Amino acid sequence: MTRNIVFKSARSPFVTVVVWGALLLIAGCCKTIVDHGGAEQFFVIVLAAIAALLLWMWLVTYYEIDGKNVWYRSGPVNGVIAISNIRTIITHKSLYAGLKPALGSKGCIIKYNKYDEIYFSPKEQELFVAELVKINPAIEVVSEITSS
Repeated sequence: MTRNIVFKSARSPFVTVVVWGALLLIAGCCKTIVDHGGAEQFFVIVLAAIAALLLWMWLVTYYEIDGKNVWYRSGPVNGVIAISNIRTIITHKSLYAGLKPALGSKGCIIKYNKYDEIYFSPKEQELFVAELVKINPAIEVVSEITSS
């Protein structure tokens, strides 16, 4: 029986500043609304829901390999990809459009099925890719590391 391996998402400094800056801004807005005793309680509820969503994504973004599938979760976004359907992994790359259950930059783009692709940013990218290739040796791994 194969043991599940969990990989946490890397967190880029930019995403860290954006998430925590937004949370502080939301907290400040909520405090201002409450302090002024306004009837804008609806806005406090909406802002609190946005803050909860950001915190959920910050705390719960990971990838799990179970021997046949790779499962991903980033807050409310989750799914599963059959490792046998993965064709190519491009490492040390960013994806500017598409599904990105990730908090880091320079992660890996996983191409699977015929035209599907998804962006992951595991902290231990090399180990993550090695585990996938161990299960499906047909996966083509392309490194996008460039020397500057």
